[in-house]
Amino acid sequence: MSITKRILAGAAGTVVSLSGMAVALAYVLAMLSTVPSLGRLAMLSGPSSSVKDNAAPTLWDRIALGSGQIFTNASHSVDGVLMVAPQDRQQLQSHFAALDYSLPQAGDQDAGDKTVPRLYLRRLPHDLAVGDSTWERKRDFIRVMLPLVLAGNEKIMADRQRVEKFARQVQGGGNLYAVNKSWVISLAAEYGLDDFDPKDGDWQELLRRVDTVPVSLALAQAALESGWGTSRFAQQGNAVFGQVSWRPGSGLIQTGRDPDANYEVRSFSTLSDCVNAYLHNLNTHRHYAKFRNQRANVQERGQVPSGVELIKYLDRYSVLGKKYIDEIRGIIETNLLQEMDAAKLRPANSAALTSS
Repeated sequence: MSITKRILAGAAGTVVSLSGMAVALAYVLAMLSTVPSLGRLAMLSGPSSSVKDNAAPTLWDRIALGSGQIFTNASHSVDGVLMVAPQDRQQLQSHFAALDYSLPQAGDQDAGDKTVPRLYLRRLPHDLAVGDSTWERKRDFIRVMLPLVLAGNEKIMADRQRVEKFARQVQGGGNLYAVNKSWVISLAAEYGLDDFDPKDGDWQELLRRVDTVPVSLALAQAALESGWGTSRFAQQGNAVFGQVSWRPGSGLIQTGRDPDANYEVRSFSTLSDCVNAYLHNLNTHRHYAKFRNQRANVQERGQVPSGVELIKYLDRYSVLGKKYIDEIRGIIETNLLQEMDAAKLRPANSAALTSS
């Protein structure tokens, strides 16, 4: 075969190969728009900032939107649980719209109106403070944090219910299986009760610690400590609750910190880690014993603890003391965060709700 014929044959083969790739990519796009789970992910990925609003996306734009962003940003989507890392507010809004996510409001009659999707952000969008009205920016922050706080409380409640069951069993004269006894001892140690003995341990103290935090309180503290998600600590370190660490390299250094000081604002890999650390802090630190005792007292009276009530017992959370308490109470009341206390997460696979 002559050189010319070989070149022509090679070129023809290349064209055929490219045609085959185009067909395969078109097939993938068709699958993304028809298969329910993948189609859902495509909706949640949001439009690319590189595609103009008035321009029809090309095949390659559709590929970038349909596959690259989906598998980059929707890192986990199983049984109604979606973990994402939106690049900006536009993409965040796409997630909200695709999940039909609206906040609970006063007067909602249907229990379904108070449910929110299991949308868990790994980090906050960089432009959370840009555009729209102040209330819309606040609303976005609440919608980001609400599922994370509910998920943290859900896990705690699953553990609490298990502790209550074992407490009744032991106090009724029964014994625990070895695996259950080991679980209780491990959980107690996690909550700061070392050497807990299920046979004669202080079950009431354990239950005072393994308990949920009012959602309105958590949201208000996150808003104040992070500037509604816009602070440097929140943006760079997922630190929305202003927790402090004295371990070098564990966080970010505050601007203007005293040269002799060695504390840092603790940073976290994900927002979820930050929320869980906050809940654990309130449930274990000696400074918040009054908070835990009052929470238990309210429950013993058959009432539901509220953020407005319990903030009075967190005067040690900030050096501002009473001023801090007044600011948190003002945020709760001004932004109607009490309505969030009744919110629930939408159902998911029961396996995901199993306690540790």
